[in-house]
Amino acid sequence: MTKILVTAVGSELAFSIIKAIKRFTIPYELIGCDIFEEVVGKYWCQRFFQVPLAKKETEYISAIKKLVRDENIQILIPTADSELEILSSYKDEFKELYNCIILINDNEEIQLFNDKWLAHQLYIENEIPAPKSFLANDIAFLEKNLGNFSYPLIIKPRVGGGSRSIFKINSWEDILKYRDVVSNPIIQEYLFPEDEEYTAGTYRTKLNEVFVILFNRKLKFGMTNVAEVVINEELEKFAKNVILKTNLIGSNNIQFRVTHEGPKVLEINPRFSGTTGIRATFGFNDVEMWVKESFLNFNVSKPNIKKGRVMRFMEEQYHIN
Repeated sequence: MTKILVTAVGSELAFSIIKAIKRFTIPYELIGCDIFEEVVGKYWCQRFFQVPLAKKETEYISAIKKLVRDENIQILIPTADSELEILSSYKDEFKELYNCIILINDNEEIQLFNDKWLAHQLYIENEIPAPKSFLANDIAFLEKNLGNFSYPLIIKPRVGGGSRSIFKINSWEDILKYRDVVSNPIIQEYLFPEDEEYTAGTYRTKLNEVFVILFNRKLKFGMTNVAEVVINEELEKFAKNVILKTNLIGSNNIQFRVTHEGPKVLEINPRFSGTTGIRATFGFNDVEMWVKESFLNFNVSKPNIKKGRVMRFMEEQYHIN
């Protein structure tokens, strides 16, 4: 019986990870925690604990350590962005003191890929195709260099994830407008065609194999709304090569578009993503793969991916008196 702790179980990402866990082929006990007492994920777990806000690092880490120690937690899966950098710094300590494995990339990799400008420099250095990008804080530089690009362009925050703070801009006036709306923005060329956007779930094994599941997707409200499994050896090879040019381990997510020049990386997310539960449903359960490899010392094999299509919708948790 593997004891698993999922954090921030009120988050969308936690829901997706829990869906994958519920498809495990190995026995498990699922424990959840969150900063709030009443969250939906509380009712998806076998047991639940309230913990302090991660930004209060001393209190938060103390509470997580106590929970891991008292409950004999063997696998810890953080889901909130605010927890990732903090817990990645404690990976070795949790392993040595509590024999608890945190399913997370190293701190340096998380910081690198959370910063889209630093990630862009890595793409250039490693010849990973990506849209041209500029920092948006120097107006004179933008005036001089953006003349070579046609609109639309994309403006997004330099640091952080999620698509809700990304805007398509169609004029110089838009640039001036959104520079004050988007935190520490960068500007990227817009990639066409729009219907050739893909999300690739990847899993890098201890033997340095990379497994890939591809979805052609449509976004709504900043999330994957409709996705279809795509079997394409060339695109799978592209995703594998991208991961192998990084120091990322375990589960990661690549967002890219296929242009007339070939595929170009929009973002790499160094963590489980919102499609984790969807991937598991189609046979690609990277949560279970990581648990089996890291804790049970299994050699995982290439997953048997099923073809299909998924449409997302909202649902509720009811408690009627």
